[in-house]
Amino acid sequence: MLEEKICLSDVLVAKKRIEKYIANTPFVKSSWLSGLTGANIYMKLENVQVTGSFKYRGALNTLTWAKENQINKVFTASAGNHGLGVAEAAIHTEIEATVCVPQTASPLKKQKLQGYSISLIQHGDECDVTEAYARRLANEKKGFYVSPYNNKEVIAGAGTIALEMLEVIPTLTTIVVSVGGGGLASGIAIAAKAINPDIKVIGVVAANSPVMSTSVIAGRVVRAFQDKTIADGIAGNIEPESITFDLVKEMIDDWVTVDEQDIVSTVFEFLDNEGMLIEGAASATVAAISKKLLTFSPKEKVGIVVCGGNIARNDWREILVNHLVGAKKA
Repeated sequence: MLEEKICLSDVLVAKKRIEKYIANTPFVKSSWLSGLTGANIYMKLENVQVTGSFKYRGALNTLTWAKENQINKVFTASAGNHGLGVAEAAIHTEIEATVCVPQTASPLKKQKLQGYSISLIQHGDECDVTEAYARRLANEKKGFYVSPYNNKEVIAGAGTIALEMLEVIPTLTTIVVSVGGGGLASGIAIAAKAINPDIKVIGVVAANSPVMSTSVIAGRVVRAFQDKTIADGIAGNIEPESITFDLVKEMIDDWVTVDEQDIVSTVFEFLDNEGMLIEGAASATVAAISKKLLTFSPKEKVGIVVCGGNIARNDWREILVNHLVGAKKA
């Protein structure tokens, strides 16, 4: 069984490793989203996590595991958030880290990475190209490659989010989570379903990069259509042998695809209603609720993972300008 490869015990071990250094982020009810849906919608605010993203959990768990196993040099590829997590984790574990990012990575995320004592390399225009390069570099330099999703410890670290959600609201009926490479969704589903087998986990993908849902439908990992998306954290093709594919194929109960315009407009709507800026990957999950692409009964208790808040200044300025122009025309 898949659960025997990565199971609840792995997530519990991850919790012990990282709980002193991560933030147990707020899990709060959204009056806005609850009012729109008629259900009870709760937000797990990983946008206020250390480094501004849930990715710190998996990165810290992995580098702590690496230190336990006398590994002192790691390489990774990232659209930005996982790289930031690795860079921060390297401080606590005293591990030498090299982070490879695409040339097209978010300027904000690259700027933040430059503030760390890591080796930062820009290579390729697409995430899968960058990942292949980082793997090759790790082999050449005799280091350990840390995938942003295709890694047991990364997945287990992400699963600690579900532990915290269910500690606050044990009666959750559904968890909604954005899906790129599937590390977050896999970890959450493993933990949540081990605790409550009846809980539903719904995956959200961006219409401009629906890689995982397309692969699940095809029954194998496929290269999917890619177009520019503000949800860069869940964009890009995935490794053909990624362990996350079988996990999400078995454990994700339903899929939602969110159009780019809905992702963009929801960034502003979240700021307007919740008072926080979030990045595109998080906005996709919120949009699945706010645009009523999902429906719930009034008694349901739904948790959504607001996975990150690292949005580039130019992106949110453009969103704000476009909103104001649209409001004037109306």
